[in-house]
Amino acid sequence: MKKKYLMITGLIFILLMTILIGGCGQSQTTAPAASGPKKVKIGYSGGACEAFLFSAYEKGLFKEEGLDVELVKVDFETLKESLATGKVDASSGMVMKWVKPFEQGVDAVFASGIHTGCLQILVKPDSNIKSVADLKGKIIANNGMGDGPMILASRALAHAGLDYKKDVQWKSYPAAELEGVLERGEADAITLSDPIAELIVVKGKAVALLNSAHDMPYHDEYCCMATISGKLYREDPATAAAITRGMMKGAQWVQEHQDEAAKLIIDKKYIPGNVELVAKLLKSYNYIPSVDGGRKAVDNAVREMKTIGVLDPSTDPEQLKKKIFVPLPGVK
Repeated sequence: MKKKYLMITGLIFILLMTILIGGCGQSQTTAPAASGPKKVKIGYSGGACEAFLFSAYEKGLFKEEGLDVELVKVDFETLKESLATGKVDASSGMVMKWVKPFEQGVDAVFASGIHTGCLQILVKPDSNIKSVADLKGKIIANNGMGDGPMILASRALAHAGLDYKKDVQWKSYPAAELEGVLERGEADAITLSDPIAELIVVKGKAVALLNSAHDMPYHDEYCCMATISGKLYREDPATAAAITRGMMKGAQWVQEHQDEAAKLIIDKKYIPGNVELVAKLLKSYNYIPSVDGGRKAVDNAVREMKTIGVLDPSTDPEQLKKKIFVPLPGVK
């Protein structure tokens, strides 16, 4: 009798422990610890073409992707270092400005094309320079050797049968001084990005010899990209993808609300200028984001930069393209 009692007691104990352990396990499985939005830092320089970043931030489009974004204003050299070291997680990157630093080892990647346009070559309204071919033997001023507008001009010179190293002379000045440089005749042409370029045109101080938003063969080419820290891409591709999707949502919103986007970024003091001018610029760009378009822009830039000698002779264009433009989960 005693033995039977002990057996029954033991079975009851085992049953109770099984239920208890099972219950605890179920509680841990169905009620994980809550986690908040992922904190990330996105760098910007303060250009009109970054309207998609500001719009995504102000309209809550990054939040929709589970992100808590801090926008950080930095210059280009600081941004290169910050992306390479992971101090900044992402930014907008101009293809023609970033390909050379990527070749030199800056640790970042492109994930999607964001918009076309935004670079110009300007001459005086009364200039006898009527085509890019007319720049032979002339002085072109820019905002820094190897910057995006200079690369655009170098590619355009090559299309016109000229060598950017031999057939023209380059001079570098701060962007704010280029208008005066052209007006005083210190250079025959200047090349720079919007909104400064378009402001000079609107004031009647210059005309566009080439505008990448309108002129063949650049008008369909994506100039600015969703740019991600290499560290984040390798260690947390899901967050890298969320940032990219947020940027793409911001671009699409700008495409559908150019006037509202212009007012938003001027009112919030992200960039200088007036609403009408910025709206005009935004309407001249194609803000329909595209992974395929971004990949094609990288292909064009790398191929032509290799051909004209901007890239190192030993660089393999195919390997470079694979290195700097990457697929991300859930980004189409």
